[in-house]
Amino acid sequence: MNRKGPFGLWMGMSTNDFALPPEALAQCKFKTSVVPKPHSAFETYVLQIAPTSGLSWVKAVGKNVTTSSYGVELKATFEAMEQKLVSAYGRQKRYDFLMHESIWNEPRDWMQSFLSKERVLMSEWSRETGANLTDSLSSIALVLAVMDTSSGYIAIEYTFENSAIADKEVAALEDDAL
Repeated sequence: MNRKGPFGLWMGMSTNDFALPPEALAQCKFKTSVVPKPHSAFETYVLQIAPTSGLSWVKAVGKNVTTSSYGVELKATFEAMEQKLVSAYGRQKRYDFLMHESIWNEPRDWMQSFLSKERVLMSEWSRETGANLTDSLSSIALVLAVMDTSSGYIAIEYTFENSAIADKEVAALEDDAL
């Protein structure tokens, strides 16, 4: 098992591999603010850790960014992190669009369009995009999310190669509760 990965986390980790056990949120979902290699842009890490297959994805949740209704500061935060990920993993595919016929189509409506779930800004790294994925990663997604029309955050989701197996394991555990 490879013990290198984003934030010092690796595919297959168990909750016992953490210096400080993560807080349980739901079936196989955990949260922590303590990782072996933290990054100053993120304050919380959400993890899926299945009993047998272990850690299968990590979502790093960024700090809140105060911005204008035009989203300038938040978009700049996204683009800066995107460039860091391009430097680390290579080519990505960016999705940056406003839903067809949205009324939030003026520049000053940028934040409102996100709040109304009518705009998307995300980048994806995968083998299909030509990314250089290492450390048992199968994909990476950088997303922008908003809290209200004047603040939001970025998040990165790292998915490991064991994700499909772990998802089946988690689904079986949940279905066993029925």
